[in-house]
Amino acid sequence: MEHTDIVNAIYQASVNIQLWSSTLCAVVDYVGATAGNIVYQAPDGKSSFLIPGRMREDLNDLYLQHYAGNPYARAFEKIQPDHVAIGNELIDDAAVRQTAYYADICAPQNIYNQLFVPHASLHERGGIGGVALFLSKTQDAENAQAARKLLQLTPHLSRSIELSLLVGSIRHEASLLQRLLEALPDAAMLLDDQGEIVLLNSAAEDILRRGDGLSINRHERMALPSISSSSKALTHAIRQAIEIAGGSAAQLHGAVQILRPSGLPPYLAQVTPLPPNSFVAWDSADSGARVLLQIVDAESRATGQAEQLRSIFSLTAAETKVAVLVGCGFSVPETARMLALSPNTVKTHTARLLSKTGVRSQAAFARLMASVPARPGRP
Repeated sequence: MEHTDIVNAIYQASVNIQLWSSTLCAVVDYVGATAGNIVYQAPDGKSSFLIPGRMREDLNDLYLQHYAGNPYARAFEKIQPDHVAIGNELIDDAAVRQTAYYADICAPQNIYNQLFVPHASLHERGGIGGVALFLSKTQDAENAQAARKLLQLTPHLSRSIELSLLVGSIRHEASLLQRLLEALPDAAMLLDDQGEIVLLNSAAEDILRRGDGLSINRHERMALPSISSSSKALTHAIRQAIEIAGGSAAQLHGAVQILRPSGLPPYLAQVTPLPPNSFVAWDSADSGARVLLQIVDAESRATGQAEQLRSIFSLTAAETKVAVLVGCGFSVPETARMLALSPNTVKTHTARLLSKTGVRSQAAFARLMASVPARPGRP
């Protein structure tokens, strides 16, 4: 590859870490080396990593576990970032060739000498990190020329590694944001400044999939039944939150009820404006989220709580179904209608519920169930 091709490959790897191994192989060939890697050796060893380029995979873990403190690494700790160091000029290489490190790591990979360029962000974490290229004994005769070629690529390698670290950090934050949404006890979604959904948790996916009061239309925007007065109320609340997130002094109303055509208890929606990001790169992680919409599904929560009671008090499946509706405050006739049972059957199940759980009234049972945490949602 020509110099320009190598530089292009280096910057392509900055946004796609999967390309680094092949890019390192290209750098190795361009410089005139036998192999290379991007390595970070953390002080505690726990966050160390190694991205290989034409190295033996079976030796990488061995290196990180047992030989990270080898003589070359200790010598390279003193080198300033973005400077190219020639290993055998810094150590007693004849003595190193008598060590277990050389026998286990270097000799099997035909490594006679090393070139190393420390990277500032990795070097400043208390450990040592950067780009290492390995020379065979034959290649070592031209180590000065190899060092000059590596020095030409150093500014590009340095910028690209820095970009990779930044992209990795942003992707980690995006993953963390999803995990935070999943950790919320109720359905939750993030909306952008147009009211469109940019991220949601699995509980919210379940609600939208059921389409009982909330659904998604073909444009991936949140939709509500046009016949429901809750549609206008929720839309208005979302618009207010977007305005507040943009700096408006508008007042935000409280929670909004969303009626459900099924007749189940309405959803309770809470809209929270999110402030603009002070760190521009975060926009690529949260996709411009400006509103947090949380939806409390009393029926779904009651189902989880009833399942917990079923496990604790050995309720039957039929008793558990009745427990869900009784816990939501439905009367015997309403419960009978919704479960397609006779009122007498519902009364029988209710009486057994009260007996098994040790309470004396439906109201007391509802309070008991409300005190029981629901089962955690999907990971």
